[in-house]
Amino acid sequence: MNVFIGYGNPLREDDGVGWAIAEEARSVLEAGGVQVLVCHQLTPELALDLIDAAKAVFVDACVEGRPGEIARRSVSAEDAVLGGFSHHVTPALLLASARAIGGTAPETLLITVTGARFGFGETLSAPVAAAVPEAAGAGARFLGLAPHHPPRQGPLEREERHA
Repeated sequence: MNVFIGYGNPLREDDGVGWAIAEEARSVLEAGGVQVLVCHQLTPELALDLIDAAKAVFVDACVEGRPGEIARRSVSAEDAVLGGFSHHVTPALLLASARAIGGTAPETLLITVTGARFGFGETLSAPVAAAVPEAAGAGARFLGLAPHHPPRQGPLEREERHA
């Protein structure tokens, strides 16, 4: 099984983009046997959902870049840095925990969308809302599934190489 985790705070405008992306892709993902999870923040027990996964996708908002910009980068257990509080749990730390518990960690992609607004509210800004279909499609393609929407071409998409 594969896992798709959208996280952030849907009550803080663009911080809820992870949830919006997960919901956008939910029907395609679940039809393909993918476990779809949404949460306010990453917590240590999510490592248990990764133990038997072949692939995982994490989606979240970020503040670097232009609003609506989509960034993708692979994440591995080797990237993990230990933090002292649950709010500092990262995808890499969850992968390291999954590997420590189950002996292996899934191939993982982190997709972020640069937010414009993080105030109180439940509505995504226009550039972030416009990025949701492409970000959902990128996650579905990584998991070997056909997305609802074709890839967007243009200056608001970048792939990061993580060293």
